[in-house]
Amino acid sequence: MKKHVHILGGYGNTGKLIAGLLLQETDVHITLSGRNIKKARDMAAELNDKFQGMRVTAKSADAADLNSLKDAFTGADLAVIASSTLDFVENVVRAAVETKTDYLDTQLSTPHKHDILKSYLPGIKESGLTFITDGGFHPGVPAALVRYAAEQFDKLDTANVFSAVKINWKAFSFSESTVMEMVEEFKNFKTIVLKNGQWTKTKWSEYKKFDFGQPVGKTGCYPMFLEELRELPELLPELRETGFFISGFNWFVDYIATPVTFAGLSVLPQKHYPILGKFFKWGLQTFSKPPYITKLVLNAGGLKDDKNKTLTVQLSHSNGYFLTAVPVAACLKQYLSGAVRNPGVWFQANIVKPELFLKDINRMGIKLNIKTNENQKA
Repeated sequence: MKKHVHILGGYGNTGKLIAGLLLQETDVHITLSGRNIKKARDMAAELNDKFQGMRVTAKSADAADLNSLKDAFTGADLAVIASSTLDFVENVVRAAVETKTDYLDTQLSTPHKHDILKSYLPGIKESGLTFITDGGFHPGVPAALVRYAAEQFDKLDTANVFSAVKINWKAFSFSESTVMEMVEEFKNFKTIVLKNGQWTKTKWSEYKKFDFGQPVGKTGCYPMFLEELRELPELLPELRETGFFISGFNWFVDYIATPVTFAGLSVLPQKHYPILGKFFKWGLQTFSKPPYITKLVLNAGGLKDDKNKTLTVQLSHSNGYFLTAVPVAACLKQYLSGAVRNPGVWFQANIVKPELFLKDINRMGIKLNIKTNENQKA
């Protein structure tokens, strides 16, 4: 029987791309939902015109209304959460559990979301449900790159992932909740990396200069801890160093908007956070300039056949939202095949089979470049 995938926020920047990729890659039926039923219907009609089979329908759903979500998820095999609904995580998770619907989210990685998922873990396991969190490309891909690297070495010693996000922010519409989620992410920002086998908090001044090649060039990258990385030392006991490092957005956001946002979050009442969000959004849309490209680069080193070996894996695309949607679609292909349908709560980056994951990402349109170098015997 063909699977039915429900995409909450299916007409948004990421949701509509995930829907198109699933229609392209699989034979699933899809329901798009959100509070704006007209947008959902218009997007469903657009996708049905593009893909054969009339496989897309639309439905109204409000994340603030538990009964609305339960009605929307009923009959679906999987709910993909591609909307800015972090304030209503418990409603979404509870609705999925009570309707016995598997789940994948593309929301920001926050302690609140993870705590909610942990609290529902017994019910998720008891119902045999697969819940996948932190979907996208960061989070969502870095730990998978490290796991891929581990398969290429006899002993993986170091594996760092660097990201450059140069997006034409003017080309995308943002809901107020999306902007607020971006601002809230600053509250949870941790500068933690694995050094000598131990998780270590670093200073902002301990940034790394990394050369992304053209057209980005060499730029400073700052440590940003991703929860998906936390499991790696246990999975890969010989790993001594790993971390995720992200470059800035543009000069105004990096040196003015970001410090102001950090300061504002520490001193202003929460009711004033929307002002910070508008200021940050204005900085993104006003000062971001071409060239537009998003890159994710793994640099790894270790031993293979008693020789020192290095490995570089680079993923890139001109559209950051597409680079978010493709890894989700690649993960869902594995889910739909049954390969990663395991009861419990999993990070996308840690449940996928890395080699197939990268091959599918590349085949769906993300540029993939892999380079290796073996030196003298260790």
